[in-house]
Amino acid sequence: MKTINTIASFLFVFIASVQLSAQENKLASIDVNNPIYSIRAYTPKAKKSSKYTAKNSKVDYEIWGTLLKKNVSATGEVNYKGFQNDIKKFNGFLRLLSSTRIDGTWTRADKISYWINVYNAFTVKLIVNNYPVSSIKSLNSPWKQKFFIINGESMSLGQVEHEILRGFNEPRIHFAINCASASCPRLIQIPYTSENLERLLDRQTTEFINDPFYNTITGYTVNVSKLFDWYKKDFKAKSGTVINFINQYSKVNINKQKERGYKSYDWSINASK
Repeated sequence: MKTINTIASFLFVFIASVQLSAQENKLASIDVNNPIYSIRAYTPKAKKSSKYTAKNSKVDYEIWGTLLKKNVSATGEVNYKGFQNDIKKFNGFLRLLSSTRIDGTWTRADKISYWINVYNAFTVKLIVNNYPVSSIKSLNSPWKQKFFIINGESMSLGQVEHEILRGFNEPRIHFAINCASASCPRLIQIPYTSENLERLLDRQTTEFINDPFYNTITGYTVNVSKLFDWYKKDFKAKSGTVINFINQYSKVNINKQKERGYKSYDWSINASK
């Protein structure tokens, strides 16, 4: 009997050591520089048990506001090294976004503001994880990779934009979200909130349409951003035609200009020099 117990103990220890070795090999094979693992190092894990409790309140964007003022210029150039230096504070804000739960008390403006901030903050995080980088398009599937978690669900930037934000039938969101590129509407120095949402959406749309870097609209020539081509469905749904939408905000109306086209899109990183 004593011999049998000894053999059983030996087998238990042997099996446990094999399992531990396999687990260590698995961990050793993980690329810790991959932004997916970098994000999940601090993002709440998806759990269905009652132990996972998301915050049931509207978000305090004070930390995000401080980081934006410190690391984003008035013209929208981003100091990604500055975000790296403030990584502890930045990660803390991302944890806050990740653990927030939208409930019945949230207004439409609360929701739109939240998802704009989610998109912009995690876009910055994606670049910070890979910086220095010349373009977001040089990364592996930047809009498809599910590298962050919101209320227990793994998500991608593409999901936030196409499945959530565009679903609000508010085309002005295209001038509020920033894709870390020169031709994207600029990242502004303040967070979006339910209180300032309408004012900022109008301001950013007007500014973008009338800025000759993004759009050239004169009495003779119309060369507009490719955003108006890529998302024409959204602009038509709201205003009937893309031209009608642009004319609501443009200082020069599009009317009889014969020379029309789209500007080339500059995907170079929007980093401060």
